[in-house]
This record gives sequence, structure tokens and C-alpha cells, in this order.
Amino acid sequence: MYLCDSHIHSEFSFDAEVPVEEMVKQGIANNLKVMTITDHCDAVAIGETDNEFGVVLEKSIPASVKETKRVAKLYEDKIKVLAGVELGEPTHFPDKTQIALNMADYDFILASTHEVRGREDFYFLEYTRGNVDTLLSEYFNEQLEVVKWNGFDSLAHFDYPARYIYEKTDIKPDYTKFNNIIDEILKILSENNKALEVNTSTIQKPLGRTTPGLDILKRFKSFGGKLITLGSDAHTKEALGQDLDKGIELIKSAGFTSYCYYENHQPVSVNIVKD
Repeated sequence: MYLCDSHIHSEFSFDAEVPVEEMVKQGIANNLKVMTITDHCDAVAIGETDNEFGVVLEKSIPASVKETKRVAKLYEDKIKVLAGVELGEPTHFPDKTQIALNMADYDFILASTHEVRGREDFYFLEYTRGNVDTLLSEYFNEQLEVVKWNGFDSLAHFDYPARYIYEKTDIKPDYTKFNNIIDEILKILSENNKALEVNTSTIQKPLGRTTPGLDILKRFKSFGGKLITLGSDAHTKEALGQDLDKGIELIKSAGFTSYCYYENHQPVSVNIVKD
């Protein structure tokens, strides 16, 4: 398989420690063909001196891109390495988001929603049968804002809260309650020719599947969606490229014949079905 991992974190993310070059060496060992480094830039935190990582974003993200491009040249005969960013909560503060977009020359912008207005990251929240629907409603409404904003290349881990609902509880959310807004999100992605990420980081976790799952991928395709990116969301060398092969099989099951990575914000197609 021609494996391209478009969601990778390095020491320039607040929650990862591995240098870019070490990640790239591991990628070569894992037979990856393309790697995109996408360190965290939660735009809401830019300039916030009391935030654990916000104060350094304006230094760490340009440093991430600079180091990625250095390493890309160093190993260009063995692997293609591209510079991206995982841009969190881009619609909360447009001025801060513009700062983030101007920080560096990215190949790829991966948009994500880790938290909604007035709440912490879904990682920190407590879930009950009484609040899950409310939290998911808030989440999908913010996802809708993001796709309407449209300043990105691919939409990350479509149903991110599911990671932690399944890890912390035995609740199985009923997504049919949100069919209308989910379909609206997928239609806008398709109409704007944007990509939807298949994130493989949760296959071996309690969720037991990618984010999103097969149903969402099929619906995206039914609305004319064509572009899929694939990411392990690795924060460690051990997780790099994990289950990308399973992600590709899922993409095939949804009816897609290719996925893509982005170079200079242009999708590069990778065929996954033999002619």
C-alpha cells in the first residue's frame, strides 16, 4: 500500500515530545511514502499568557514548519515530508485565526474542533446520559460553522467527542438525532471541494473505529464528496502510521477509489483500487 500520513504531531505540539527528524526517521522505517507534520495551533490561545501553550504558539508553529522543511530536504530521496498545521477552533476568534494562517507557509491546513465555546476540550468533560445529546449538538453546530468558514483543506476527526464518550462511559450516542446537521456539514464540504479526514487513532481504543465511521463516509460520498485524507494523529513514534492500512480498506468500503495528501494546498490523489 502507498501510505500517506497527513496528521502527525511533533515536539512543537504541547502534547507531544518527539523531534520532527525522529518522526521522519520512523516514517521511513515504517515505509511511509508521505508524511505531513500538523502541530497543534488552537487559535483561541494565541497571545493568552495564562494559557499553558498559547503564549508560545507564535514561536512554536513557525519553528515547526521551518524544521519540517529542513528535514524534508535532508530526506527527500527517501520520503516526501510536508508542512501542515492542525488549526483548532478557527471560528472562535477570526483575528487570532488570521494570525495563525499568516504564521508560516503551510502545505496543508487541517481544521479541528476540540472544544466548543464556554467549555473545555472534550477530553476533560464528564459525560452523562443527560448531557451527551447537548454536548454533541453544540459540537456539530460548531463543525457547521467551521465548514461554512471554509479556510482549510481537510476537516479532522469528524466526531471527536466520541473518543471520550466511549472511553469514559457505556453510553452509545444516537447520531440519528443529528442527521440533518451532519448532512448539512457533509454537503457543504462536498460543494466546497474540501476533504474529510479518516482518523485511525481510535481503532485500537474503546471507540473501536475510525473517526468518522463508515456511515458518515458513505453519506459524504453520496453528497458528491471526493476528497479523503488519512491520518494516524500520531503523538509518538509508536503511533506513527498506525492502522492506516485499515483506514484505506474502510475508504474502499465506502466506495472511494482514492485518497489524497496536500502539497501547497492542492490535493494529490493516491489510487487505492487496482485498474
